[in-house]
Amino acid sequence: MLLVFKTVFWLSFGVIVYSYFLYPCFLIIFARLFGRPANTGDDDYLPEIGVLVPAYNEEKVIKHKIESILSMDYPADKLSVWVGSDCSDDATDEIVKGISDPRVRLWRSERRGGKTGVINELTPQISSEIILFTDANTMHRKDCLRVMVKHFADPQVGGVAGHIEHKASAENENAETVYRSFESRQKFLEGQLHSSISAFGGFYAIRNKLFRPIPRNAYSNDDVLIPMNIIRQGYRIIYDLESVSEEDMTDKVSSEFQRRVRIGAGNFQSFFWLLDFFNPLRGWPCFCYISHKVTRWFSPFFILFCLISCLGVVMLGGSQMYKFLLSCGIIFSISGLLYHQVPLRMNRHIFYFFAMNLALLLGSIRFAGGIKSAVWKRTERA
Repeated sequence: MLLVFKTVFWLSFGVIVYSYFLYPCFLIIFARLFGRPANTGDDDYLPEIGVLVPAYNEEKVIKHKIESILSMDYPADKLSVWVGSDCSDDATDEIVKGISDPRVRLWRSERRGGKTGVINELTPQISSEIILFTDANTMHRKDCLRVMVKHFADPQVGGVAGHIEHKASAENENAETVYRSFESRQKFLEGQLHSSISAFGGFYAIRNKLFRPIPRNAYSNDDVLIPMNIIRQGYRIIYDLESVSEEDMTDKVSSEFQRRVRIGAGNFQSFFWLLDFFNPLRGWPCFCYISHKVTRWFSPFFILFCLISCLGVVMLGGSQMYKFLLSCGIIFSISGLLYHQVPLRMNRHIFYFFAMNLALLLGSIRFAGGIKSAVWKRTERA
């Protein structure tokens, strides 16, 4: 039994270290050795773009959102805005109808289907060469479209993920900024190798002809499933750090945590729809998917296995090293739990790490209970 506990401990500990430390280092090395940037062509490549904005009760931001799109530095005759109202029961529809610009169109769903339902039903109605998926609370910098679409000059590029900067409250700003920077850098390097295997859901574009509907009950995971469907078709997904939009975060910790639980449930749902990416013949996408996504999605379980197996080794008379490691783990955990009482910067990062993994764990429980609909309650933003 002692050998079993030791084996479980080192396997679990190894996966955690690999996922959060070794894989990012390997990405830097491999991108330098084998990276191949997209052929961006010239700055005159300006395809028609249809901007799809799923919206449910977005009366507070929808006008500002549309103005943000129309004010971007892009030819007016090559830009259209499609607001997909998911049965909004506030003033969202009336606000959109009140905008006189002929480029702005409103489509209203007959029944609530969540973001997934809007995307699946509205995308086939848009004839533009490029579809930009963006959330109602994501606001765009003027040059972001020109920066983004230049990658589509390369016929092997099927999608481009833009960079989102979060405007967080003072309490969340440091931890969220570090996490976003960490994630963005990895997505960029994956795109250099072959493809970023996911996008930030509020801002990414694809070739219209490559769109494939995702399952009707896909739960907060379009930004994984749509890019992966494009990779399945033999195309690349590029992540551009210079194509920037901004998004505010909620000041309510409980709301943000519930959003992450929902994302966690969608992650486990995606896992079973993407089993073909365990095939090593897929090359770099297989390597990146397993290393970046799968190990992170299951990290809550590896953390639990690590702590329980280390405790088991200590109780069965293991060496002093395991007692030391268990003590470090306990101190690490307590320092995160006491962040609000001892608000040090390091404690904030530890708290954020455990909160993310707890949300994933609860998301797995929600997934195990069955997800029959893609509908959820929107998160209130600042």
